[in-house]
Amino acid sequence: MTSLELSQFEAILFDLDSTLTHTGEYAFKACEWLLSKTVEDTSDIREPYFRSLFSNYRVEIERIVNGAPYITPTKCVRNALRKSLEDIGLEVINSLLDEVTDMFRRLHVELSKPMPDTEGLLQRLSANGIKMGVITNSFVGDVKTILGGFDLAKFFTVLADPGDMKAFKPMPEIFEYTMGELEVSKNEVLFVGDEYYADIVGAARAGIPSVWVNIRGSSYEKSLTKYGDDTAPLLVLDALAELGNCF
Repeated sequence: MTSLELSQFEAILFDLDSTLTHTGEYAFKACEWLLSKTVEDTSDIREPYFRSLFSNYRVEIERIVNGAPYITPTKCVRNALRKSLEDIGLEVINSLLDEVTDMFRRLHVELSKPMPDTEGLLQRLSANGIKMGVITNSFVGDVKTILGGFDLAKFFTVLADPGDMKAFKPMPEIFEYTMGELEVSKNEVLFVGDEYYADIVGAARAGIPSVWVNIRGSSYEKSLTKYGDDTAPLLVLDALAELGNCF
């Protein structure tokens, strides 16, 4: 890893969830509701269900990344919710799946909030003439709703989600689409994200340097071992606000 000077870039692309915004609670709240409608006591099944859900959602995304037909983020979530119920031996009730999937989408918007100092960072980047965009794997349309609700959308030239190119990070198509909208080449843009596989591996596959905001304290060495040294980010931060030290 090296030191970083943001002024060397024409544009910066950001991830949304857990990078620009804190959205970690919505999935847990929706799953708690689903489990409470399925069994009386959720204490013993809550943790295994959550683990299964995040694993199954990752499988849904990886299937598409590896060549399966595109399905929407909403469908990916619904499939993961259903498979996770099956994994822990609970009955699948389609009407409840429909309700909890709708709840995921609604709470994703309602419970989102900017990470600390996000607006100040975006103001500084904008004042320095750096163009900005967002690439998210989340529900189609939510990035515009969330950032618009906090009056942050004004800082970005492009807000991209899976619906734009029928692709999920780490597929290069969505990165290339966003660079085209910003009218920059890969050697002029930096990507900033929190999820190593989707964000850092995705940036590397698109030929873009990256910054990893490692808010979960994941192992950098294990990530490099799993995905290869060629995915290494330029810089690893503990929080997005630390990017402001790179001016």
